[in-house]
Amino acid sequence: MAFTFINTLCLFVSFSGLLFHTHAIRTPQARVWALCKPTTNPVVCFKTILPHVITAKKFNAYTALEIEIIITRELVVNTTNLITTLLANPSNSKSLNDSLEICSDQYDNMLDSIKDAMSQVALRNAGEARFKFSAVLSYLSACTDEFDNSPIVKEGKELYDIGGNCLDIMKAIEDRESRLRRRGATVGSPPAVPSPCQNEIGPCS
Repeated sequence: MAFTFINTLCLFVSFSGLLFHTHAIRTPQARVWALCKPTTNPVVCFKTILPHVITAKKFNAYTALEIEIIITRELVVNTTNLITTLLANPSNSKSLNDSLEICSDQYDNMLDSIKDAMSQVALRNAGEARFKFSAVLSYLSACTDEFDNSPIVKEGKELYDIGGNCLDIMKAIEDRESRLRRRGATVGSPPAVPSPCQNEIGPCS
């Protein structure tokens, strides 16, 4: 009788634990953290994606990626505006203005690369999106290398973290889709409704 009771109790505890574990995996917080944990800056990834996921009807890695890319684009636009403001200062030295002009060109290039990457994300082509988006961090380095201490460098650090997260999520999607292809699954189909933000320059409203 005691043996039966102990077995039943153990079974109940195991089943309850399984239910709790299954429920935890399905929460938005757990799913976002699982996606963000391997990224360049997991805390930033989690904080930027989660608020959007809580209110979203559907969530997947591509949805999260679109969120991070849109945030990256907003950071680029904000820094572009900062560069324009700094360039307007009549007391700037020629060398400072030259450096700011370099950054202005690099940030314009970033917007082009982000637009190209978003087009590939809309097609569910993570590999090509990663190729296009990787240029963003190259352009960023070309700008920040011009300065030792500047608000642009601070802005660049935040952009590097978010941009690095984008590349990491793209790589994770690539790896997952590669595994699925090896199993014979079809991947890479475009979404039924493209993101309304994919061709916008500046913050998406």
